[in-house]
Amino acid sequence: MAYPTYVPYFPRAWRHNRRLATAAVVLHLCTAAATIVQVSALWWLHGRVDAFRHATINSNQLTDATNRYFLLVSIPGLIGAANTVVWIVLMWRLARNHETIGRPRTTFGPVWAIVGTLVPILSMAVPWLLMNEKWKGCDPEYPPTSPEWKSASGSSMVYGWWATALTASIVGLAASAGVARAMFSSIGTLSRRGDLVKVAQDLVDNNLTWFVASTLLTGVAAILGAITLRALVMRQESYAQRFDLYGSATAATYFAPAVNVATPPPGWFPDPAGRFEHRWWDGSHWTETVSRGGSTTTDPI
Repeated sequence: MAYPTYVPYFPRAWRHNRRLATAAVVLHLCTAAATIVQVSALWWLHGRVDAFRHATINSNQLTDATNRYFLLVSIPGLIGAANTVVWIVLMWRLARNHETIGRPRTTFGPVWAIVGTLVPILSMAVPWLLMNEKWKGCDPEYPPTSPEWKSASGSSMVYGWWATALTASIVGLAASAGVARAMFSSIGTLSRRGDLVKVAQDLVDNNLTWFVASTLLTGVAAILGAITLRALVMRQESYAQRFDLYGSATAATYFAPAVNVATPPPGWFPDPAGRFEHRWWDGSHWTETVSRGGSTTTDPI
């Protein structure tokens, strides 16, 4: 089947993400480093609790040690928040580039970059599915607007990263109950300026081994995530360069299957934006008329 000339919907539609990817990589590596801080701080607090139980330090000293612990572990939380924001922006831009390539039957559009990250249950699967789909979308064997792009192979890096991250989450659930209880109980204690002796004991007595394992796995997942994100961004950039999707002064143009093939007559073709199943080609331009499941509607270009 001959496909109409593919023209991205917006001038200079391609979004360069190398700088954003660098920021994401740095934050992921900082997250990995922060896990070492978390584990070290918890083991240090464990030692202080043992010292209190052996009467080598008093309750005031243990309270001071617990306050320092909470201060240290708040830093990774700030890094994690920044990492989440950069992650959402990068995933959004990768999904928009996926649209620019022209991929019909796309499942995870830009909005999933937000929903899939912030909704608790969905966040355990959607980021992996989104990244794997975008990896397939820039397979050089499938030119822009190719309807067979979903037949491309997935990425072992994406699978490995997500398997590690999911394992860390599952292990974390086993450790979270006691730790979370201690953290919440500390809120009232801190507000009353009381001692934190019981809080410290709860922290080190409840699933300490599971918590350490989960934290270290999170660090490994962060490193794998940094590698995978950079690889995906570079793969998209390589794809855009190969098919000249950002090489022209205005909008990139790609002719398929060959330049000397006559422009197809008006008809339904796979939606190059991937938002619907088909879009009406009037013989020279894409129109706003689209269809999905046999029903037609409009979608502004």
